[in-house]
Amino acid sequence: MIAGKYELVVPAGEGGMAVVWKAVARGAGAFARPVAIKRIQAARHADPSFIKMFEEEARVGSQLQHPNIIQILDFGRDEDGGYYLVMEWCEGLDMFQWVRSFTAAKTGDPNSRTPWPLVAAVGIETLRGLGAAHERELDDGPAPVIHRDVSPSNILLGTNGTVKLTDFGLARAMDRASMTRPNVIKGKLAYCAPELITGAKAGPRTDVFSLGVVLWEALAQRRLFTGKNDLEVLVAVRKGVVPSLSLERDDLPAALVEVIHESLAANPDHRFQNAKEMARAIAAILRSSTEAADAEPLGASVRAARVRLGKDTSSSAGTSPAHDPDLDALSVNLSVSDVEMMDPSPAGAEPNDRPKGLWTTEGPSAALPLTRKK
Repeated sequence: MIAGKYELVVPAGEGGMAVVWKAVARGAGAFARPVAIKRIQAARHADPSFIKMFEEEARVGSQLQHPNIIQILDFGRDEDGGYYLVMEWCEGLDMFQWVRSFTAAKTGDPNSRTPWPLVAAVGIETLRGLGAAHERELDDGPAPVIHRDVSPSNILLGTNGTVKLTDFGLARAMDRASMTRPNVIKGKLAYCAPELITGAKAGPRTDVFSLGVVLWEALAQRRLFTGKNDLEVLVAVRKGVVPSLSLERDDLPAALVEVIHESLAANPDHRFQNAKEMARAIAAILRSSTEAADAEPLGASVRAARVRLGKDTSSSAGTSPAHDPDLDALSVNLSVSDVEMMDPSPAGAEPNDRPKGLWTTEGPSAALPLTRKK
């Protein structure tokens, strides 16, 4: 029991810096509410830089009130002095698991393809959450929050059909001085926008690009930017070769393919300029579809996916709203010149060794230094 009211039930996720628990908030009488609790690993209690980042996650998250963003409910210290963050619990799957459940179906099974209307609907809801963060306002004016880690595991799909964006642990709040060292990429490398590699600052259009990668992969059911190591992934991102989704599957509306490819433009000026603009474009496509794509069919799809993955009977089945990345795992020194030297093929060249299967892991988020060598 934490703070006399939070009962830890079962670990839901663990990384190198924190553990997320499924828990129950107990109150007077028979009051009980499922929650998620994120706790700093004991080895990190004395790390002031991580404590500061954890506090910033709590501060920023508590100010983002939106139905498509996981809500922060409490932040405090337990009896041993360790910090904890209490969040709403989303029962279901993350998008990574949901997509994988279709690939797990037998080859040739018509149900092995992700339903494009549902992928589009998830995109719209995620964009609404991003839009709320990007347009955050405080008493003294606009204070945008850039997520910087939009990826499949940070998009939660509830069994009731809700869509929640989570894990603002790497977010950049514009009302605070930057907590990132110069020339450092934060986030999962395969989902970062190409301009970040050359030192540009994160902004709404970098989040739009990241979501474009998520949607492309959800429809193609394979990784977009791949490599044998971190450097090769960065090279692939910088080159920006995006195979047409129309070549990956033949059931997609041309307009949806166009929207996703626009979000993946290498030049940020050629992308949607904000999340709302992209959400409106996808919504217009869904309005012309005869297939239902609201909360009811999405919830049914999530429940069916849990059955395919064997998660329908586990006491710990659910979705952690704080997939905790191991921020140290990819903290290696790479220089911009390193990336340039590893790019022997001309821009636009199609790699011939890209894996065709769905990813088995999306990799941890990273704080990746990029130092320019002289």
